[in-house]
Amino acid sequence: MVKILVLGDTHIPRRSSALPEQFIHKIYELSAISKFDFVLFTGDIIEAPNLIKFLKSRATKGFYRVLGNMDFYSGNIDAPIYKKLQFNTSDDKNLVIGLTHGAQVEPRGDQFELEAFAHEKECNILISGHTHKEDVFLSENCVLLMNPGSATGAWSFLATETPSFIVINLTKNNQDINLSLFQLRKNEREMRETFFRFKFAKGKVLRAI
Repeated sequence: MVKILVLGDTHIPRRSSALPEQFIHKIYELSAISKFDFVLFTGDIIEAPNLIKFLKSRATKGFYRVLGNMDFYSGNIDAPIYKKLQFNTSDDKNLVIGLTHGAQVEPRGDQFELEAFAHEKECNILISGHTHKEDVFLSENCVLLMNPGSATGAWSFLATETPSFIVINLTKNNQDINLSLFQLRKNEREMRETFFRFKFAKGKVLRAI
């Protein structure tokens, strides 16, 4: 099994002070027995060295972040615009996950443009941020678009202002794609977890039946 933590758009300390305490506890809980293989960050972390240290400590194979449009203001210009991860499957069709901030897409968060970007990069799953609006969407052309939202609930033009993150579990030779979307809604102490199930077959992402 491959376990991946996906989050982004924290905007610390400009729009938020820290990750919600409930998220810190949940991430510890989710990685207590076995850590995440990868932690993927969609950009606009801004200035949060302690958070970066924490996230790196929860991954065994890598912490990867991409450059957000606001990261330029804090000197985080060493991050790439795009990152690709590739996983082998039993039918010799590699599952490719792309990671980008999404600021290069207009209108902001446009699913058609994100899908076009995914096709350009030849990835089956495209993870992006920038909107601060959590979303899981499978296109008609079998491209899975995923946005973890803002892990701090930071403000943005399209923001839900609901702190959120996503956990991906790849099982059965990386052909079962199981997602959990965690949301911490206002005036609620407990987190909501929403499940999504997909399959990767013959080079396409499909809904699991």
